[in-house]
Amino acid sequence: MTAPTLRPDRLLEGEDSRTLFARDARHWIGVYQQMIGFKEDLLGRIRTQLAHLPAVARADVVENDINALEDQLLRYRRRLEFCYSRQWQLEGLQIDHDGRTLTYRERVISLTKREFQLLVFLVGRSPNFVSPTRLLVEAWHDGNLPEETLRTYIARLRTKIVSLGVRAAIKNKPRAGYAIVFVEQAPISVDGLGPISLDGAGLMSLDGADGADGHGMEG
Repeated sequence: MTAPTLRPDRLLEGEDSRTLFARDARHWIGVYQQMIGFKEDLLGRIRTQLAHLPAVARADVVENDINALEDQLLRYRRRLEFCYSRQWQLEGLQIDHDGRTLTYRERVISLTKREFQLLVFLVGRSPNFVSPTRLLVEAWHDGNLPEETLRTYIARLRTKIVSLGVRAAIKNKPRAGYAIVFVEQAPISVDGLGPISLDGAGLMSLDGADGADGHGMEG
């Protein structure tokens, strides 16, 4: 019996999987993240309402609505994973999940488990800022750890990234959190005041001199 041929996932309008620009990949990462969040919320609300429906209606909703939404979510997650991989490929960086290493132009650094979790989480949301609470809960899955521990690991990860010679840095902004920023990116300001300068003339620069402790962190 011949195995069914897997068709490539349908792309969104305007999406070009062959783009040569990392910023394009980052754009679609943000798009797919928003769509996944919306679909997950919708799916959760539909499932909550199932208990109040007659058995026949429940079966119809599962077959026609829930199954379709789950298929869409799977497709969006596959596309999101592809965009992550494409972004880092275009940046010239390679993440090895099994070995927990980061490679750039034949230079390799090894990361601890917590450093690696932070890296992957921040990369997936670049250039958006992520609050310390979200990093503790969603990246490390331990909201009981003190923020001082997080700051220590952020500083260690920042130092390792700099040692690779990558044109990127982990930045922080009071009340906004942390973001990994590439040189051509303008970080998104969560307070609506606009982008943050990357040339050293604005609120922060790529040299890490944006925080009170010399590591780009609040004290």
